[in-house]
Amino acid sequence: MNYNATNDSHPPYNQTYLSKLTDVTHLALERHRRTMAVTLILRLPEYRDIGDTLQCLPNIEQGLMSRFIESLKAKIQALKTRKEKQGLRVHSSSLHYAWVRELSQDSKPHYHAVLFVNNDTFASLGHFTREGDNLGSLIQEAWCSALAMQSASEYHTLVHFPQNPLYYLNINASDFEKVHNSLMCRLRYFAKERSKVYSRVERSFGCSQRR
Repeated sequence: MNYNATNDSHPPYNQTYLSKLTDVTHLALERHRRTMAVTLILRLPEYRDIGDTLQCLPNIEQGLMSRFIESLKAKIQALKTRKEKQGLRVHSSSLHYAWVRELSQDSKPHYHAVLFVNNDTFASLGHFTREGDNLGSLIQEAWCSALAMQSASEYHTLVHFPQNPLYYLNINASDFEKVHNSLMCRLRYFAKERSKVYSRVERSFGCSQRR
């Protein structure tokens, strides 16, 4: 599963990150031969004292991304349980992921993430502009939960789904290599050195691990 790096507009790249991004993609495909990858940006509410009254006090302590992932896993499982109680047949889905922490020009952190789920469980993000049992809403709610924001509707916009955020990876499909290459080129952005801050205190990268 090699890929062509056709988009080299952001070098230099962290080669360790590139390798891990490839590994987690392949790990997700080992679990689900039909995998949907979701790219997204996770932002923080304004929590700094910039001269105005603080609007909120989010939980931005260490482990923010771990809290997000664990919350999303729990919400996916809870959705499966609810549907099964309704007599519906639901495919199980693991959750694989990778994320990077970056700083904007104003030194405020944000996160780029990719999530991998079973395409037989989720076919799209759903109508996430309305709360409901869809993947988009689950992601928004999990991020608010990680921030201890009570999942208030006004904070759902902290989760941004960019243009064309979904990649449908089917190992048996004729377009698999094309889709895989496209995704890997997009994920190269995650590994760009620019805007990264490396620290022993705050992790700048995280991903699923083989167990």
